[in-house]
Amino acid sequence: MAEAYVLIKVTPGYERNIVKSLKDLPEIQVINELYGEWDIITRASVERIEDLDDLLSEKIRKIEGVTLTSTMIVADYKH
Repeated sequence: MAEAYVLIKVTPGYERNIVKSLKDLPEIQVINELYGEWDIITRASVERIEDLDDLLSEKIRKIEGVTLTSTMIVADYKH
């Protein structure tokens, strides 16, 4: 199991639609809207670290209004 935090910048006005889209992704565990440089932060959980690439490239970054992501992989995942 691998866990990561993903910061997301969005086109102004798309925040709520993107949050709705993120809620449909089973890998996303937590979603919070932010005030500041970044607009949304999520916590994602995937089976393998390689699955993170698919989540980011094929799912999150393809959501309309997402302009930039920054991913922080958790160093030691524990339950």
